[in-house]
This record gives sequence, C-alpha cells and structure tokens, in this order.
Amino acid sequence: MSFSQTKEDKEVEEELVRDFQSGNREAYDKIADKYQNKIYSLSYNLTRNQMDAQDVTQEVLLTLFRKINMFQGKSAFSSWVYRITLNASYMKLRRTKKEPNISIDQLMPMFNGAGFQQEQIKDWSDNTESLIFTNETRSVIKNAVDLLPEKEKVVFLLRDVEGLSTEKTGEILDLTVPAVKSRLHRARLFLRKKLSNYFEEFALRKTKK
Repeated sequence: MSFSQTKEDKEVEEELVRDFQSGNREAYDKIADKYQNKIYSLSYNLTRNQMDAQDVTQEVLLTLFRKINMFQGKSAFSSWVYRITLNASYMKLRRTKKEPNISIDQLMPMFNGAGFQQEQIKDWSDNTESLIFTNETRSVIKNAVDLLPEKEKVVFLLRDVEGLSTEKTGEILDLTVPAVKSRLHRARLFLRKKLSNYFEEFALRKTKK
C-alpha cells in the first residue's frame, strides 16, 4: 500500500489540509481515514510488531492533529506524513530493539583486483513470482529484509515495498537521486546474496517432488 498520488488526488488532499489548518475537524477525520492504514503498513514493515505499529499509527495521527499548522507545503503532504511515520517508528525501535549487528559489507559481492566479481550469485529474482506467496518464502524474505542496515532498509521499503519513485524517496529522506539509487542497489545485492541459497534449495525440492 503506497502513498503514490494522481494530480487530482493531490489537489483534493491539499484542500483538505487547508481546511483542517483553518479548524475544520471533519477535514482531519478524512485525512486520518485516508492515511491510517498506510501509516500502519510502513510502521509494521519497520517494527515487525503489530502492537508497536498500532502505537506508532496512533502517535502519528495525534502528531498530525497537533502539528498540522507546522506543515508549510514546501514538500508534498504525503512526504511529511512519511517522515513523521519514519521518525516515530525509529523511536519505537530504539526503545524496544537493538540495531542489527550485521554489516551490509559482509553480504555484498566480493571483487578481485581487476574489478571482476569473485563469486557469481544466481539471480533468482525472475523466478520468485510463484514462491512469493508461500508462507515459508514470505518468512525467509522478511527475515532477510530485517537484516538490512537502517539506511539501506528504509530505501528498500520505500521503493520496492511501498512502490514510491526514486525522486519521492529522495524527497522524504532528503537524499539525492544518485544516493537513493546507490542504497537501493546495495540493498538488492545484499538480499540477492542472502536469499540465493534458499531459492536454489527451494528449486531443488520442487524438482524432487
């Protein structure tokens, strides 16, 4: 579930924001109704805990209610909501969990002195459509995503899970487009290496049936 919008949706939303800033409570209710599921989705993908995600959702909605006049329209309203959601989710994580103790460099491909990749990692990405919907595979992928360091993980979630554009992701995270592309590339390589053995084993199990 993503924050992607059409031009018409954006104009309607901007009007709702202006109405709420003018004191229209009904406009806030419409904003909350539109965003609460999206806020929950992103916060759950970060915290991996239903109770934490519910807490974050309520906290973000309350922040929107209390601080709506702080939104000055310099960026899209959805980007502002995203930043508040990310901040609230990270605060929840810091209170309840430790940061991953694995370095992304540990699972990045290795290159030799000539610049060639030393190990060939099988690209399973084109063969996963039928696997993605199994409970086992979902769990394996979720666990691998959870190993991503924070900087790469949030870019991966915004781009590949929430389906936002590179430009939108950069706006939310205050990153340049090249920086977003670099982090996304590193995240995808990390996951490809982390998951390659699993998908090879999965394919072997299917051939033996």
